[in-house]
Amino acid sequence: MYEVSGVPNSDMHVILPYVDKYLDKVLPYTGGRYEKQDIIEGVSNRILDLWIPINKETSKVDGVVVTQFSVYPRKKVFTILLCCGDNLNEWYSPLFDMLYSFADLNECDLAEVVGRKGWIRRLKDDGFKQSVWIVERDI
Repeated sequence: MYEVSGVPNSDMHVILPYVDKYLDKVLPYTGGRYEKQDIIEGVSNRILDLWIPINKETSKVDGVVVTQFSVYPRKKVFTILLCCGDNLNEWYSPLFDMLYSFADLNECDLAEVVGRKGWIRRLKDDGFKQSVWIVERDI
């Protein structure tokens, strides 16, 4: 059983030792867009939000999710930037339900996930559809 929680921005340095290994694991998949210091500063400065699943039996933090609001001219979007952890199948639903409620509370028009292709299958059950492709090249 899991308890899920948003981490207050002022507690980023307190929680960092518990999520450090998960950030190390997921950041290489950002294509160089983020380094750990960017996440720390973003959360501390209220640009990003950090969420954690806590195993109630072991009191262990089993993962990390990082989100942000993206404001476009016609839509406010809740963007899930990073997600990584152990026992994902056990905490995915309660944590993502909390994220969707948070997005709704903050009057977002939609949620988007930035991630690897494998997330498409997982997110389909949550009503996500792939709407765009992003291709990139180094300059």
